[in-house]
Amino acid sequence: MKTLVYPSDSQGCGSFRAIWPGEHCAAAGHDVEVVRQKDRSVRLVMEGRVVKDVLVDADVVVLQRVTHAYMAQAVAVLRAKGVAVVVDVDDDLSSIHPSNPAWAVHRPGTGPHSWHNLALACREATLVTVSTPALLDVYARHGRGHVLPNYLPDQYYGLPRTDSDVIGWPGSLHSHPNDPEVVGGAVARLVDEGATFVMRGDSTGAGRAFGLAADPAGGGVPIGEWPAAVASLGIGIAPLADTKFNRSKSWLKPLEMSAAGVPWVASPRAEYRRLHAMGAGVLADRPRVWYRELRRLRESAALRQELSEAGRAVAEGLRLRDHSWRWQEAWARAYEMQRATPRTTVAA
Repeated sequence: MKTLVYPSDSQGCGSFRAIWPGEHCAAAGHDVEVVRQKDRSVRLVMEGRVVKDVLVDADVVVLQRVTHAYMAQAVAVLRAKGVAVVVDVDDDLSSIHPSNPAWAVHRPGTGPHSWHNLALACREATLVTVSTPALLDVYARHGRGHVLPNYLPDQYYGLPRTDSDVIGWPGSLHSHPNDPEVVGGAVARLVDEGATFVMRGDSTGAGRAFGLAADPAGGGVPIGEWPAAVASLGIGIAPLADTKFNRSKSWLKPLEMSAAGVPWVASPRAEYRRLHAMGAGVLADRPRVWYRELRRLRESAALRQELSEAGRAVAEGLRLRDHSWRWQEAWARAYEMQRATPRTTVAA
């Protein structure tokens, strides 16, 4: 079974959902090739704006976030040729906040990319893999869905940690435009009391969002340096507003903090609750709870150490190297599903 994996990018989404799992599967002896963007080998045969054929040598093709109109068409064409197509999705693109830059890119009618194209690709796919159960209801109502939770590569583990009471958010406001509102004035109140608040990511506009006098220290971090940047936080936060988009979010952010030994406080969204139930972190559902739990952590080095150790213990069981077989299992399932599907003739 020859599998070609096409990551959507070389950043977080592409790495966690395609590149790293694909590399693990290849290292385990499976016939899997991760095709980076610069090495794309899929060729579309076009007739005007219609995809007539797709020239690719594979039994299974794995595509991420299929938002381009031509690639959405290509899914059905590949399947007609007998090639199994797996579409991987890690966010509900149909419910992106309008203030998120991704909204303008994927809004139907503004260009070749749209969330309607992704929905079409998922309807036509042999199998849809998603990062959370909630996404099955968005993209795999046809029943051909498979949940592959996010796991962490080894670089997140065993990082040195220096304890501190510095509170930090490993996120960027542009991709979380309405999430700081769930903490209310908790962070601002703690800063007034002497706390230091920082960010790991673009902090532009975050000062106003958290009620601060200025934007906190922050800045973009290359993906290779991200685990160490997360580990440098004393206390982490993971705020998520209760929206349709966030109800499908994975546990990745608090999981990263757990693996790095950072005690964290997070919103009670579904996947955060799931990770907390395993023994990691603290949940806060109201601004006063955010304030109380963050203050407790600031005031107690012993509590920070307790939550740090508990988080690391939970994350230890969620290493990608121990779960990469799940990707190979899903791709093999798609292969068998496609073999059971009669081929159709591609129009000339």
